[in-house]
Amino acid sequence: MKTTVDDITLAMLEERLYKKLSLNKRNVKLVLRYMPMVVGCEAELTICDDEDLFVYLITIDKDNRRSLLLVEETSVSDQLEVVSRVCKSSVGMNYQALQGNDDEVGPKAMILYVENGEADQQKKQIEVENDDERRHDDFMDIDAETETAAETETAAETETAAETETAAETETAAETETAAETETAAEKDTTANMDGSGNMYVEQIPLVKCSQVIEEWGDAMGLYLLQEFPNKRSLQEVVDRAAFGCSFHYVIKKSDRKRLVLKCCDANCKWGLRAARIRETEFFSIRRYWGVHTCSRTNQSNSCNSKRKGSVVATFLNEEYPGKLMTPVPRDIIDLIKLKLGVSVSYSTALRGKNLAMRELRGNSEDSYKMLPSYLYMLEQANSGTTTELKLDEAGKFKYLFIALGACIEGFKAMRKVILVDATFLKNGYGGVLVFAKAQDPNRHHYPLAFAVLDGENNASWTWFFEMLKTVIPDSSEIVFMSDRNQSLITAVANVYPQSHHGHCIWHLAQNVRNHACNTIKAVVPWRFMELARYYTVPEFEAAYASFKVRYPSACKYLEENTNRATWARVYFPGCRYNLDTSNSVESMNSAFRDARRYALIPLLDTIIKKISDWFNEHRKDAVSGSIDTKLVPLVEIHLHNLWAKAEKTPVHELNSYDLEYEVTDTDNGKVYLVNLIAKSCSCKVFDYEKYPCLHGLAAYLYFLEVPAANGRRREVNIEYHQLCSKYYWTELWAMAYYRTIYSVPDKSEWIVPDHIKELQIIPPKKLTRKGRKKVNRNPSVGERRKRTQNEKNGCNYFKWFDVEDGTEWQKMALIEARDEIQEKSRVIEQLNQTIAELTISLERIQQEEEIVRDFQNLYV
Repeated sequence: MKTTVDDITLAMLEERLYKKLSLNKRNVKLVLRYMPMVVGCEAELTICDDEDLFVYLITIDKDNRRSLLLVEETSVSDQLEVVSRVCKSSVGMNYQALQGNDDEVGPKAMILYVENGEADQQKKQIEVENDDERRHDDFMDIDAETETAAETETAAETETAAETETAAETETAAETETAAETETAAEKDTTANMDGSGNMYVEQIPLVKCSQVIEEWGDAMGLYLLQEFPNKRSLQEVVDRAAFGCSFHYVIKKSDRKRLVLKCCDANCKWGLRAARIRETEFFSIRRYWGVHTCSRTNQSNSCNSKRKGSVVATFLNEEYPGKLMTPVPRDIIDLIKLKLGVSVSYSTALRGKNLAMRELRGNSEDSYKMLPSYLYMLEQANSGTTTELKLDEAGKFKYLFIALGACIEGFKAMRKVILVDATFLKNGYGGVLVFAKAQDPNRHHYPLAFAVLDGENNASWTWFFEMLKTVIPDSSEIVFMSDRNQSLITAVANVYPQSHHGHCIWHLAQNVRNHACNTIKAVVPWRFMELARYYTVPEFEAAYASFKVRYPSACKYLEENTNRATWARVYFPGCRYNLDTSNSVESMNSAFRDARRYALIPLLDTIIKKISDWFNEHRKDAVSGSIDTKLVPLVEIHLHNLWAKAEKTPVHELNSYDLEYEVTDTDNGKVYLVNLIAKSCSCKVFDYEKYPCLHGLAAYLYFLEVPAANGRRREVNIEYHQLCSKYYWTELWAMAYYRTIYSVPDKSEWIVPDHIKELQIIPPKKLTRKGRKKVNRNPSVGERRKRTQNEKNGCNYFKWFDVEDGTEWQKMALIEARDEIQEKSRVIEQLNQTIAELTISLERIQQEEEIVRDFQNLYV
């Protein structure tokens, strides 16, 4: 009753009791009695009117407890019957009959004494079991509900008081008052329950005897009373793992939002567990636990907890492969579960457990969108200078997300100004694409600049992305973008970065050229085209292009009609793109995050940031691990090291000692190249495009160091070999690009977020619904080779097997032998060319010597 003590009347209380106990007012009359709190008073008082009830309610002791209220039911018939709705053991009643009683006892059960009117018969005593018997009875099917009433902190004997005042006043007194009333009743009923010999008769509850063959054995869970679990599911997983590991089975007696009662499937076994939810939390606390089995495993049913095998598989995978999304295939999981837990699971159960473990690991998608503003705020706090932008549509649904880490943007100042851009599809059920904008460090490692999540590849999304990128990387004529030929991307770059230069990936273009080639072996066409695009001089390119046009006229027609040479040919590209002529570098990042693309949004961002942080740490150590005398990055240092020996033998002729111009004769082809050390250029154009010395440039530099200064040479010029390279290849700038640390977002429990950010609500985008089995592998893009089926017939083509990725064994062996033979012939040709060049030089020297001898003879004569 939710009212004050002054407002409670006897009629109100009786009406509530009739309704609670489902009694008929016509046939039954209730009598309320209690023992007064007076020293020496042993007589019970009866509540007859409202004043008596008020006196009872306000009479409490120093511990804020009041006397136990006894509710007696007086019927018309003259017979006495005692019924206990709290404990099924009752004096004077057959125990086996009570065991068959199916009455449900709710959490608000009360003790009722139904009297037949005989004044001389007293209430019968309720036997208090010993410790072991109470534990056993607590887990019986019928008594499980009784214990639920105790766990919800509404004691059975104090239900009337709980209805008339707050639970806080009565929950402390419940057990104490029960014992006190029982002792009082026992003393008064001693004479009433005597048998003929003068001894008191009390029917004992039959004890459950343990097996005489099987000794008690534990469940290996190691639980203890009041132990807490985050939720009910985590507790069930612990019990399931122990049940399968120790080969015992249990039944769930009660399972709802507030309680969990488990009992061994053997009715005579003492094992049992009871847990209840802590108020206003999701935590479950163990209230009763008896972790010893007294049964035999041979008597247990094998189908009691078989329905929870899927969760056991998920728990097992999370423990054996912590933090890993890629777990064994279901066939291997079946063997592992059988070996480790001794449980046989089906293929579908193994697959269900594998998917469940994956969902538990990567998180919930809806929660990720809700926590996204707080996550971005903490990311900015952890990494200074970080730029994040979140855009929603008119309905408040997620649309775009942009993130640029401050360490990456600051380090880009020491990087070559070539940005590679590409997008890949997300597989988290909501669609969209994951976009990366990255550079490549001088040692050809990944250097991510920014990444974003967009709703697709269209004009609006690409324009928004480049506008966000422009806020951290301003427009400049030095910037070069490299991407595939997505029309929306090309348009966005032209509109947002008008001063920059945009090159097209020659690998993607080569695949399109391959498809337009006719009457030839198509597998050779892409390599011929890429070789054509990488020529360094215009004459070489024009000659190779003319040959390519004669050999593949249809492919050349496609190039002339759909492309511009300035976007793919190195010799005509207006900007400086160094060695970068494909977008394969950024596409390899898509492969690096292949599994993460199936995660929810926040786990996806965590994975990307952690990977970038690992790259920074690894490359930072590489940048400072070299010798102090090493001035260039390892890639260029090794390149110059390999050329050094040959450069020392290359003939060099000085043309201008003031401007440091030299003529260098290539020993391979006999051509003469012009080198300018001050301008860092060579007529072969390798020095000009790659921005580090070619063979001819290195030979001229060695000549500059060895030949003593002649009259007219610039004495003030002091060139070190690392100064011949672009500053972006210096180890000093390489280390500066990685000097800052990238930090991951801390755990959610450590977040400190302002209220105005917490209040932001983001609605997840509409979830995609697709029929059929979920696809794992992507569809090949235009130009990529697809694996052909056995039944596919493309007509008669002798070289058809050449394009198949997974051919038969003899086809692979034939390709390997052909490759080895070509390589061997190439080595022989190279050796012959080298021998011819040496012979040519020797012949020239002999001719020079003969001319000197001839001139001397003429002079002597």
